[in-house]
Amino acid sequence: MNEDAVRLFHELMKKGYIERSDNTTLFSLYDEAEVRDALDMMGRELSFEHFRIGDRIYLVPTEDNDLFNKNNVDYKREIVGGSDLRTRDLYLMNYLAIYILFLFFRGEGEDPRIRDFIMKDELISEFNKHCESIVKKDLSEGESKDDFSQNMYMLSEDWLGKKEGLSDSKKIDERYGILNKVLMKFRADDLFYDEGGKLTPSQKTIDLMPYMLRKERIISINNWLEETDNAENQ
Repeated sequence: MNEDAVRLFHELMKKGYIERSDNTTLFSLYDEAEVRDALDMMGRELSFEHFRIGDRIYLVPTEDNDLFNKNNVDYKREIVGGSDLRTRDLYLMNYLAIYILFLFFRGEGEDPRIRDFIMKDELISEFNKHCESIVKKDLSEGESKDDFSQNMYMLSEDWLGKKEGLSDSKKIDERYGILNKVLMKFRADDLFYDEGGKLTPSQKTIDLMPYMLRKERIISINNWLEETDNAENQ
């Protein structure tokens, strides 16, 4: 096994990326073809991919990775410190998290980012309108629905049934509480930052989203979210 590749892998495992300014010597090892080939071999065995964007090298687990990816139990523990979170509320948080990514990264080409920030009150308002459009569309189409649209309808109803709450709420039965739980997870994973009610993506998110879109991991989600919003505006 290539020892330099192992060193790189070990460092990448600490926070998912290596920055040139943090360790120039280690960063430069990535330029060696033998090192990248060894990482490719490790990636095939351990289900991860690696790539460089600007002054960072990233390690990203693939969908079938059973070592790095997290399940619902992990998320419950990280969000509330235990398992007292309804699975439906967890799904609602995931739904909102995906919608936040949609609001920031629904452009085309190499740079899909369409905004630099959004205020929390604007985000709440946008997601309110999105959920209202889901419920309205569902009612207009009657009772014949597939499992996917049924789940979207149920989560939208859950959101609209919650009180708005105060901007610093952590309560699961309030909209701001759900949002703030999502933002806690985003901060822990170095994805988004909330400063004074202003939500901005991290450099890590800005770097990774074009990669995720190229790999078609969320294109289909962007499509149905966009179709729903377009239907609301027509």
